[in-house]
Amino acid sequence: MNILIIEDDPSIQMLLKLSLEVEGFKPVIAGSVAAGMEALNKRTTDLILLDLMLPDRSGLELLQTLQQQYATIPVIVLTAKNEMNDKILGFQLGADDYLTKPFETRELIVRIRAVMRRMKAAAPAAEALHIGVMEIDKRERSLKVASLPIKTTSKEFDFLWLLCSHPKKVFTREEILEQVWGFEYYGQTRSVDMMVNRLREKIKPHDPMIATVHGMGYKLEG
Repeated sequence: MNILIIEDDPSIQMLLKLSLEVEGFKPVIAGSVAAGMEALNKRTTDLILLDLMLPDRSGLELLQTLQQQYATIPVIVLTAKNEMNDKILGFQLGADDYLTKPFETRELIVRIRAVMRRMKAAAPAAEALHIGVMEIDKRERSLKVASLPIKTTSKEFDFLWLLCSHPKKVFTREEILEQVWGFEYYGQTRSVDMMVNRLREKIKPHDPMIATVHGMGYKLEG
């Protein structure tokens, strides 16, 4: 399993590299956003460890780029920032997990394996679903609405697949956070609402009926 480490601190680079190699992973180190993008273009990457404080660009800016160009690659953010707003923003931009420095490498390994288990979890019997004008393909992680391809982030796709797999079932915001993010998240549930709003904007004018159930959460009509 190839893990790209985008981190500019040499001591942390070496610590992560050695810890990952001991666990059987294949780490690649990039000390900047530019080096990280070059590594992504050259080789297959299964997971990214991303520092937010980088010398050439903000890690949050890179996170946005990753969600546009490499949305299927999970990202674990590693940063000295511990303010809740930074964590919420990181998740909203598509991070799959978040660790604040300093952290135990054993915890990082556990979180890496947990993220990869979620990514490799057995797919439902149906790998492609057609609901109204919407086509969603689990294997290719692609979405079409009225035959038009729609780009989604990893979180947006997982949320939409969750709803499509259980039409008319109401999911609370807490359930969505747990099932889409894959672990208990103590941030504000408004992260779910913001993600839904972004997704609705993308699929206009052919909205596949993501219905708000007031006081509860969301469901897919159709």
